[in-house]
Amino acid sequence: MKEVTKTLITSDIERRLLLPENCLKNFPRGRETFLKIRDEDGIVWTFRCRIPPGKHSKPALYGEYWSIFVRKKGLKAGDIIVIVFNNVVAPAAGPGGDHFEIKVKKTSPETRN
Repeated sequence: MKEVTKTLITSDIERRLLLPENCLKNFPRGRETFLKIRDEDGIVWTFRCRIPPGKHSKPALYGEYWSIFVRKKGLKAGDIIVIVFNNVVAPAAGPGGDHFEIKVKKTSPETRN
C-alpha cells in the first residue's frame, strides 16, 4: 500500500487536483483514463485522470465529478487529501474503487491559506 498526501491549493479546488509525479507510473501517458476511488463514506467516485506525455508529468484528477466531490466535502485551500493506493486486485466484474481510497482531513479556518 502506498499513499499520497496533498495539501490543497486554490487551483486544486477550482480546476483540478494535481498529484505528485510518478504516483501513477503504470498508467498510460497522454491519454485520459477514469479512476474509481472509494471515499470514507464508502461512496465510489469516478474521476477523470490525465497524465500528460513526457518524462516529468503530474497526473491530474478533474472534471464534473471532481467538482462535485469538492462541493460535497466542502473542501477549501489548506485542507488535506490522502489517496491510498491499495494492492488489491479488482474482481473480474470490474473495479469498484478497490484500488484507491480517498480521505479528507479538514483544517481549521485559522490554518487555511
